Amino acid sequence: MAAYKAMGIGKVLLIEANPNVYERLRRNVQNISDVQLVQCAISNYNGTVQLHVTSMDQSISILPLKSHQVLYPFIVETDQLNVECKTLDSLLNELSLSTSDFNILNIDIQGAELLAFEGATNTLKHIAAILTEINFAELYEGCALARQLDEFLKLYGFVRVATSTPYHPSWGDAFYVTPFFKNRRCR
Repeated sequence: MAAYKAMGIGKVLLIEANPNVYERLRRNVQNISDVQLVQCAISNYNGTVQLHVTSMDQSISILPLKSHQVLYPFIVETDQLNVECKTLDSLLNELSLSTSDFNILNIDIQGAELLAFEGATNTLKHIAAILTEINFAELYEGCALARQLDEFLKLYGFVRVATSTPYHPSWGDAFYVTPFFKNRRCR
């Protein structure tokens, strides 16, 4: 959180689907102003979804493991939980938060990123930059690949300007901006 504050970012909305991770986050941010934490999964619909809990918190997803199991055989599914699922657009509306209060998205939801973007079509109109996990292979069953993310985000004016795959060439992080990025301030 200190890094966000150092960059001049005002409001921060953290969303976590895993109840155990949510509790750890809650304890860590409970005394930080302008940080709001919500427990739910983000996707392209409102309802419930099955969360595939793994032996490593960073690999938990609403999508089942696929080639991830081959690359990281020491990470295994340990449980499945039904959790609440919302679109980002409906969550912001429910929380009475204005989409214009946010202009940077950081989405890292293990292969379900495209689903989150599909449920954020109104929000994307107000976003200047996106940092997201990106997949070049189907690590999670049915996950969107880089080309699919590029094509969808292009519909909203985003262009991928940087990609980093420090751990394995099949996945990494991507940074997208809109041509209007330089005209939007971080809040």
